[in-house]
Amino acid sequence: MKKGIAVLLCAVMVLSVAACGNKKSEEKTTAAGEETTAGENSGGSEETTAATTEMPEYVSAFDLGDISEYVELGEYKGIEVAAQNTEVTDEEVEAELQSQVENATPLYEEIKEGTVKDGDVVNIDFVGKIDGVAFDGGSGTGTNLTIGSGQFIEGFESGLVGKNIGETVELNLTFPEDYKQNSDLNGKAVVFTVTINYVQGEEIPQELNDEFVQRISDEYKTVEEYRAYVKSDLESNRKTEARNNKINEAWEKVMNNATFKKDAEELITYIHDSQLAQFKNSLAMYGMELETYLSSMEKTEEEFMSELQKAAESSAKSQILVRAVVEKENMELTDEEYQEGCEKLAEENGYTLETLQSSYSEKLLMDILLESRIQDFLEQNVVEVENTGSTEETTSTAAE
Repeated sequence: MKKGIAVLLCAVMVLSVAACGNKKSEEKTTAAGEETTAGENSGGSEETTAATTEMPEYVSAFDLGDISEYVELGEYKGIEVAAQNTEVTDEEVEAELQSQVENATPLYEEIKEGTVKDGDVVNIDFVGKIDGVAFDGGSGTGTNLTIGSGQFIEGFESGLVGKNIGETVELNLTFPEDYKQNSDLNGKAVVFTVTINYVQGEEIPQELNDEFVQRISDEYKTVEEYRAYVKSDLESNRKTEARNNKINEAWEKVMNNATFKKDAEELITYIHDSQLAQFKNSLAMYGMELETYLSSMEKTEEEFMSELQKAAESSAKSQILVRAVVEKENMELTDEEYQEGCEKLAEENGYTLETLQSSYSEKLLMDILLESRIQDFLEQNVVEVENTGSTEETTSTAAE
């Protein structure tokens, strides 16, 4: 899903959702320049997106038989966790504001007199027409182009050299015979009407003032308004982080307190296979195969599979434990609670309810909702203690 619904408990759920929602994304510039899509290789031919690894059918810990055959719960309520400090100091707020200034999109002087030279960064509006008709991808507004970069077709950039800033010029050009980005344009004559808006000059130093705030924000007009927002945002993030830390620490201890009796082979196999399929599909989006990736990481397939197997076994234990607590505390969702939970998930992740429920299986959505219920339960039942400086090592959670 678009947001990280799971904090820790069932990492495979998140992977499964991401896999179900995997779509080919395209990113295009104008046809006058280099058109690129996620499905194109360096030769310009489109890769077949259908050649993806099929995801296995979803398996839940609730598909297992008697859960007591797999795990015996230990202490899971009243778990002691380190108290979290959520205070945000004025110094931290100022540091964040300064960081935003330093990392803001650069501003440059706009030179509006003189002529265009090789190497200049020019800001242009342009319209391309074939036989007097504008074509898709052949126009742009406020486009920055470095003269001599070769970003646009031959003759476009050189045709602007020596032209006056502010001038509108016509460039009579021809697309290459082997224009890989769009074969329909191969060898066709094109007329680009180009307005040279300005040439980019020296970078303008930025500082925290009302003008800066209005440039980066549509909502806030003054530094004081924006400072208050930044503090509120930092506090919100810190509270979220604190909640996650408490839940992670508590769940780790619940895991350690439990006694696992045997492995759930079916669940482990599903998690392993789904993670492997999702990983391969993610690599495929970048035109890479698993073998190539492993070679670049100097890792053997045996090492990779071993790590994947350990992660699957750990995640399976976590999911089994979720089910055990759900059953022990009678947390099963009613039909009404399930529907309400799905409505909330849809709203939080930018879906309609219909799209959410048609895209993801009921079992998967149910597991995500129960996981959220477990998180709330843990948060409500932990005991926060002040950090005494113990050297006890905090390890990663079972789901990580």
